[in-house]
Amino acid sequence: MKKLLCALFALSLLVPSFAVAHPGHEHKTMGTIASIEKAKLVVKSTENKDVTFDIAPTTTFKKGKAKGALADLKAGMRVVVVTAGETESTAKEIQYAAAAATKQ
Repeated sequence: MKKLLCALFALSLLVPSFAVAHPGHEHKTMGTIASIEKAKLVVKSTENKDVTFDIAPTTTFKKGKAKGALADLKAGMRVVVVTAGETESTAKEIQYAAAAATKQ
């Protein structure tokens, strides 16, 4: 019996372990806004793919380090869209740069 347990233990060390996906892991998509409607945002990603996100009432907006707003977003702007998971299509947070100061 002791030999059987030792053999099972040794075999268990040889079996590869698999990583299990865990909830709550955020994913970011970087790109340029292709189009924006009231509740939909289409971003042309850095891989040149169109990715569509839903904009929910809980979606937050960050303009640089300050609070932003949906009204600030325009087609052609560079953004980072944070979602709760890889298959999640609802934007948790949309980050974009504050407008650069113009020199006069």
